Amino acid sequence: MKIEYDAGTALSIMRGNPVRGWISGKPEKMARERLTTGDYLAVEHKPKFRIDPSWPIFTMGSCFAREVENILMMRGLRLLLDGHGVPAEHFESWNEETGRGGGADRGQLSRGALNKYSVRSMTHELKRVLLGESYPDDGLIELASGQWFDPHASGLRLLDRETAFANRRRLADATAQIRQARLCFFTLGLTETWLDAETGLAMNAHPGPAWLQRMPDRFRFVDYGYDATLADMLEIIGLIREHCHPDMRFVVTVSPVPFGATFKDADVIVANSASKSVLRAVAEELFRRFDFVDYFPSYEIVLNSPRAIAFQDDQLHIARDMVGHVMTTFRNAYLTPQERSEAA
Repeated sequence: MKIEYDAGTALSIMRGNPVRGWISGKPEKMARERLTTGDYLAVEHKPKFRIDPSWPIFTMGSCFAREVENILMMRGLRLLLDGHGVPAEHFESWNEETGRGGGADRGQLSRGALNKYSVRSMTHELKRVLLGESYPDDGLIELASGQWFDPHASGLRLLDRETAFANRRRLADATAQIRQARLCFFTLGLTETWLDAETGLAMNAHPGPAWLQRMPDRFRFVDYGYDATLADMLEIIGLIREHCHPDMRFVVTVSPVPFGATFKDADVIVANSASKSVLRAVAEELFRRFDFVDYFPSYEIVLNSPRAIAFQDDQLHIARDMVGHVMTTFRNAYLTPQERSEAA
C-alpha cells in the first residue's frame, strides 16, 4: 500500500518532524549525532495507539519475544503466558549438575519452548488452537522407537510419547491464552523454514543435521518470500480478530537476533539481512494497511546501537541492558506518564 500526498502536505509533515534529518535539523535530533554517541540509539516513536495497562497481552515470536515478556512482567503489565511453559528438565540444554534447562531451574516451567521463529509455523499453531485443526500424532514425529520430536516447539529434547504429548498439550494451552488478549505483540524472527513433507506442516525447528541426513525425503527446506509471508500475516490477523477480541490491537516488530546458520548458499550475514528485510517489509505493509497494527522499531534500535553493548559476546543474543533500553522506549511510547509510573 503506497503513501501519497500533495507537496504542501509533504512539506508540512517534514517541517513538523524534529527527527527528519540525517545531517540537518537540531544537532541532538540528527541521525548522525544520535548514531555516534557511543550509547544506545534513541528513537522517537509515535505510536498509533496507547496501551491500557490493564489489557492482557499475548506475545508470540522468536526468542526476543521472551525477553520482551520478561521486561513487561517486571514492569507490572499482564502477560498471558506468565506461568506457562515446559518443565526445565525436558530441554536439550538441561544440565543435571546445574539443575537448569531452557533458562529455568529444576521443577520450573520455561517459556522457551514457545519460541516461534517463522511466520508459517506461527500460522499452524494458531490454526491448531483457534480452528481446532488436528494433525496425525498431533504433529509430533517419532524419530526412533519411543523417541518423539515436537517440530512445533523450540529447544526440547527427544522424549517418550507420554511426556512429549503432555508437553504438546501444555503448549497448546499456552497459545489458547490469546483468546483473553486485548493486545498481541508479534516478533517476526526469520523466513528460512523446514517442512514436514509427510504432513505438509511448517516446523518451528528441524530435528538436527543427523536426522535430516537419515530422513532426507521427510524434511524439506523453504525460504519464504515477501508474498507468502505477507499472506500468512494477513491470515493470522484475520483469524485472531475473528476468533478472539474483535478489536484486538497488534504491535509488530522484527527480531534483531540473527539466525545461527543459513541453509542457503550465501554468507550467513547476507542471508540474515535478506530474511530480516522481507520481514521488515511485511511489517511495514501491515502498519500501512491497518489502524489497529503498529510497528515498533526494536530492530532499528538494536541494529543501530554500538554492537559492543547491544549484543552478548556470541554476537547472536541481545544484551539484557539493551533489551531494557528497547522496552523503556516501548513503555515511554505506549503508556501515559501516570501509567508508566504505576507500571514501574
